[in-house]
Amino acid sequence: MRIILTILVFGFLYSFAFAQEPKHFSKEGLSFDYSNGWALEDASNSDTQTLKLSRPDADLQLSVSAHKGRITAEKMADAHKALIDPYVEAFAKQFTSMGAKAERTPETSEIGGVPAEGVRIKFSFGTDTATAQIYWALVGQRVVIVTYFGPEADRKKYASGFDLIRTSLKVEEPKPKASPSPK
Repeated sequence: MRIILTILVFGFLYSFAFAQEPKHFSKEGLSFDYSNGWALEDASNSDTQTLKLSRPDADLQLSVSAHKGRITAEKMADAHKALIDPYVEAFAKQFTSMGAKAERTPETSEIGGVPAEGVRIKFSFGTDTATAQIYWALVGQRVVIVTYFGPEADRKKYASGFDLIRTSLKVEEPKPKASPSPK
């Protein structure tokens, strides 16, 4: 009896540990880990690699967007005007056009070990509120934007999933072009 109980306990612990192991996404030089329970949808197009994650048990939106073009740090200000500002404005407009009040607060964080700028936008719909955290950085010469949005209770419950993606994200550096060998 004691042996059976021991086997059952170890079996349970093993299955629990295995269930907690994160999943891994890797495609076109972009990779990150994400928690079990998140469904991943690839919404990429010719310009931007976009991955959307959701949970069936929560009203959350989590997305990772990496522009496919490579830029230098000196061009980040131009990318900010062309990519980031329009993204943040369009995101906010989705809710303000429905009558929500938006309160913006600048924030900083990191994406894949790189310092990231960002904004927290708190939307108020009467007594209901939801918050978006949007961060951006130049990672591996690609502009990366990560977004985490939802009601505060759900966001707090699954914040570790957002942190796992944000901190594990990597972009492969471009491979040097082969130069012809002299003859």
